Amino acid sequence: MSQSKGKFLQYLGRGNAATTAEAMAREPGARREARPAAAPAAYDRLTADEVLAHLGELTPAALAKLGGHERAHQNRGAVLAGIEARLGHEPWPGYDELDVTGVRSGLDEGRQQPDTVLAYERTHKNRAEVVLAAQQKA
Repeated sequence: MSQSKGKFLQYLGRGNAATTAEAMAREPGARREARPAAAPAAYDRLTADEVLAHLGELTPAALAKLGGHERAHQNRGAVLAGIEARLGHEPWPGYDELDVTGVRSGLDEGRQQPDTVLAYERTHKNRAEVVLAAQQKA
């Protein structure tokens, strides 16, 4: 198991790395609930990419808790955008009905941060032209 995954799962209350590996072996694909206690410093040392790589393992309740912690501590835009995307929150009302041109217009108008659009798009629709437009704006 990677060191980042161990830190991430420790934050979620899965114990030390050995215990975490055993639990994961018994529960492949299981979604994790965040522990109610405050996150240890180990979580706060994870990079945004390390956190983003594991968001898909969390339940909506765990994502909401993690979002609260992230907003209160490091407030990293990419992590918060990833959490919002996983929770299914559209970048702006009506986003899901827009075609590529409509999303580009919204980005040009500054309706939302490009990181938010990028995270949502990658999670839900993954339209190459929208991903490219968001990357160019970021």
